[in-house]
Amino acid sequence: MFRLFVFLTTCFIGLTSFNAHAVNQSLSPKTYQALNDIQTLLTEEKFSEVEEGLKELGENLTPGFGLALTYQIHAQLYLTQENSQQALVYFNKALELEAMKAVQAVSLATNVAQLYLADGQLDEAVAVLQTRVVAAEKEKEGSTNAMAFITLASAFQLQQEYPSSIIWLKRGIERAKQPRENWLQMLMAAHYQLKQYPEAIVVLDQLIVLNEQKEEYWLQQASLHQMLNQPKEALKVLQLANIRNVLVKEDGLIILVQLLITQGVPERAGRILLELLEQKKIELTEDNWKLLASAWLQSRERTQAINAFIKAAEFSLQQSKQSSVIKDKKSVKKDTINSRLAAAKLYYRSAQLQFDESDFSGAIANFSKARVLGMQGKKVGLSLLMQGNAYFELEDYVNAKVYFSKALKEASSTNSAKAWLDYMQQLELFE
Repeated sequence: MFRLFVFLTTCFIGLTSFNAHAVNQSLSPKTYQALNDIQTLLTEEKFSEVEEGLKELGENLTPGFGLALTYQIHAQLYLTQENSQQALVYFNKALELEAMKAVQAVSLATNVAQLYLADGQLDEAVAVLQTRVVAAEKEKEGSTNAMAFITLASAFQLQQEYPSSIIWLKRGIERAKQPRENWLQMLMAAHYQLKQYPEAIVVLDQLIVLNEQKEEYWLQQASLHQMLNQPKEALKVLQLANIRNVLVKEDGLIILVQLLITQGVPERAGRILLELLEQKKIELTEDNWKLLASAWLQSRERTQAINAFIKAAEFSLQQSKQSSVIKDKKSVKKDTINSRLAAAKLYYRSAQLQFDESDFSGAIANFSKARVLGMQGKKVGLSLLMQGNAYFELEDYVNAKVYFSKALKEASSTNSAKAWLDYMQQLELFE
């Protein structure tokens, strides 16, 4: 979560920050010049000379503001050498002298706390910073940098102390001219962890304003609306994201389609999903074709629903063939059986719709496919019965009798098949 470089560049108190306070805090010209010279050597990476200068200066200073600044530069030296542990030692020495004004100390403590956080020392981060933030605000309200609040909030967040984290995050965000995106992300996450979903949605509004093209924010906001049982609001979010061409991931697009169906706009769902499939913006799978069939059915577009069911059946069989390349024989056999059964159900459903639409030839073909693929249970008898009925409608009475006779042998269709055969026999008598 934390990057040392960011911490040091945003929060560090260098000589530029204590120059203004030098006279007020009784920093002698000689000490001031010595510190400036050492700072210059540090900038030039003359580390041995810096070490020597700090040692000499430290030996000649009594505890006070000058020594605190000496310790601070010493900490800088160790940070430059990537020795954060020793840097912490000297930063803490500077703080322990209590020689700085509260507003100065909180800036230094922020840096220290960030180093603790980077090292996973969460309690230490809170201990070094919280009291100094309070003191700085008491000394001069509004003087504390936003980063101090955010650093403290981060420590609480990592401790999963979400209520405290929210308090400090809000203060930091209010203090900043422009809140950073990751601060708002932390705030949203804290609200989410506490199941404060309406508050999380409000923060997501801010995140979307900051980074509209980040699809994750739109999806999270829609998900939260669903968790609050607000499907209409979730649909509004995803529709707006789709209009703005932000919705790209398949999961989000599918949720959009599902919400359109459940919220009574199935025809639009069908058009959107068909376009996505045709343009291959989502994967061509059995489930996606089945979803399309469902959309068309609910919008009473039966012919298109039939085509979608057939596509779903074809993909179910195709998927089985593809899996055989990478799986062992036992797994392949099981997958093949399951895929064939799934395809059988889909062919059966399409055949029923075709029969209802008077496409009797199509119904006959798909009822046959369903049985060949291993359709089981009552549907076997029903498919034979309906296939006989389809032949009857086509005036192919010979085949009608054949399939009614087959249906007679199935428990689920015995009575109906017998009634059909008796009816056909009576018709023959009158001819």
